[in-house]
This record gives sequence, structure tokens and C-alpha cells, in this order.
Amino acid sequence: MINLLPPDQKEQIRYAKLNRLAMRYVRVVIAVIVVLGVIFGGAFYELDRQTSDVTKDVSEKQATIAALNKTFTPKAKDASDRLTAIKYVQATQTRFSALIADIAKVIPNGVSIDSINLTGDDHVPVRIAVTAQSYNAALSLRNALITSPRIAGADLESISSSGGEYKTTVVVAFKPGQAK
Repeated sequence: MINLLPPDQKEQIRYAKLNRLAMRYVRVVIAVIVVLGVIFGGAFYELDRQTSDVTKDVSEKQATIAALNKTFTPKAKDASDRLTAIKYVQATQTRFSALIADIAKVIPNGVSIDSINLTGDDHVPVRIAVTAQSYNAALSLRNALITSPRIAGADLESISSSGGEYKTTVVVAFKPGQAK
């Protein structure tokens, strides 16, 4: 088929085809812009909703924290003060159990402690009443006590015999800071 149309008309047809193609592209671009606009609008709406939810949740949690601070801060401060007092008492109190254990380590065989008057003051001598099975054991008690790292000196105050046992009283002086 031979195209016998005049060149002006042929050119008009060609431009009409190009216009239709351009119009399709314009419609597609407008549709894409509308879809993207809807997506961005929805995203902004969702972000705004999430932001308001998070802000509300944060304000609720801050209110809860403030209420808990009012309730628990005094209790925690009180517990901290008590713990500090307990630590102070433990650091400064006399450890009689450790002191007695140290004395018991150096006491010779055949000697038993009857009584001990501990005061917690390392400047005041301590009287220890013991029972020994022999006179030599009663005498060796003084020498044995001096070997303790806590004791500065020990003196026998009295030795008395009763039925094969020897009741002995020893006066012990502690080294500074060692009666604790």
C-alpha cells in the first residue's frame, strides 16, 4: 500500500502519534506522583501517630519513675545509711571470736580456759582463768601466751592447787590495736 498522503498530513499523523505517546508518559508520571504522594502521606500519618504514641508512653513512664522515686528513694537512702552503719560497726567492733581462737592456738596441752574477761579495749589488761592438769602446764601457759602475735605481755597472777588440778589466773596485755 502506497502512502499518497501529502507531507503535511503525514507530519501531522507522526506528531499525533508522538503526542499520544507523550500523553501516555504524562499520565503514567502523574499516576506515579499520585501513588507516591499517597505513600508519603500515609507514611507521614503513621509516623505522626507513632510519635504521639511514643510521647504518651514516655510521659507515662516518666510519671511512673517520678512516683517510684518519691516512694523508693527515701527507702533506698535509709537502707544505704543502715548499710553504712553496719559496715562501720563491723569494722570497729571487737572480734572476740578471732581473739579467742588466737589465744586457743598457743595454749599448751593440759590447760583449759575457764573464763576470760574481754572488754574490747586493748589498753586494759585482760584476766584469763584457766585450769591446768599439772604445775608445769600452768607455768608454761605464760610462755605460750607470749608467742601469740596479739599479746604484748602475760603475767601469772596466781596458781592454786585443788585435787590434782591447778587453778591459774593470768593477766594479759595486748599489743596496740590487737584486742579487736
